Amino acid sequence: MVLSITICTYNRLEYLKKCLNSILDQTKSNPEIEINIIDNNSTDKTKEYIYTMQKSFPELNYYVEKKQGISFARNLSFEVCKGEYLAFVDDDAVINKNWLISLLNELKNKNPNIVYGGPIYPKFENEPEKWIDKNYFVRKFKNSDGFLGTIKSKEGFSGGNMCISKNLFLKSEKFNTEIGMTGGNLGLGEEPDFFYKLIKKNKEIKLFNISEMSITHSEAAYKLEKKYLRERIILNANQFTKRTLFHENIITSIIILKIKVFIQFFKLIVSLFLQFIIPNHKFKFLKSYWIIRGIVKAIF
Repeated sequence: MVLSITICTYNRLEYLKKCLNSILDQTKSNPEIEINIIDNNSTDKTKEYIYTMQKSFPELNYYVEKKQGISFARNLSFEVCKGEYLAFVDDDAVINKNWLISLLNELKNKNPNIVYGGPIYPKFENEPEKWIDKNYFVRKFKNSDGFLGTIKSKEGFSGGNMCISKNLFLKSEKFNTEIGMTGGNLGLGEEPDFFYKLIKKNKEIKLFNISEMSITHSEAAYKLEKKYLRERIILNANQFTKRTLFHENIITSIIILKIKVFIQFFKLIVSLFLQFIIPNHKFKFLKSYWIIRGIVKAIF
C-alpha cells in the first residue's frame, strides 16, 4: 500500500463529514490508499457515522486514541497505518481537487527523506473585522513546487497538511505529547517541535512544497476574537523561544532571539504609525507586541 491518509478528530463531526467527503471524492476506493480516522474520545456520534460510511468505503478505518491530545492521536496513526507514506489532514479542512493526484505524482520518486506539504488557505465562518489581517491565516512557503530553504525547513509544514514516510517517522522522535491541542483547549507547537528535531537529527531530510497539495481550513468565529488571537500568538512565540533555548547552544539561542525581537520591534514601530492609515496594521502592531511578550515571558 502506498498511502495512508489520516484524519485526527475530536467532537467536530460536521467538519469531519466535509473533510472526509472531499478525500473520498478523490480516492475512489483505490486499493493503494487507506483512510484512517483517529478518534480522540469524541462524544458526538463520530463513531456511528464512520461505521455507517465503512459499509460503502472499505478503505475507511476507525481507531480510538483514549489519551487526550492531538500528539497522542498522531503518534497512534503511525502505529496503525499500512502505507509507505502517511499524510495528515485536519478534520476541519477540505482538500483541493488536485490534492491527491499532485501528492501521488511526487511519491513516485520514492525518496523517504523528503517530507511533503502544501498551502493552507482560510475559509472564514464570519467575515473578519477590518483590523484583522486575513493573511495571518494563510500558511504557505512558496507559490510553486520546490524544496524549502534551511530556515523554513526548521519551521516545518503544518501537521494539518503534510506527508511523511512511515520509515522516516519510525527513525525519528514522536510528536511531543506534552504540547499541542488537548480536547477543546488551545495548544500549539507540536508540529514545529517535531520538524525541529527531525531536521536536526537527520541532516539529509528535505521539505518539498507542492503548490497543488492545498487545503481550505475552516476558521471558526471564536478564532477571530481578539482574546483568542492574543493567546495564540503569545503561546506560539513562547514555545518558539523554549524550543530555541532547548535545541540550540546558548550563544546561537541568544543570536536567534535577539534577531527575532529586533525584527518584531521594527515591525511594531512601523505599524504603530501605519495603523491609522491602513486598518489591518493594527493587527500587525498587536501581533508584533504579542510576539515580543511571548518571548520575554518564556525567558523570564
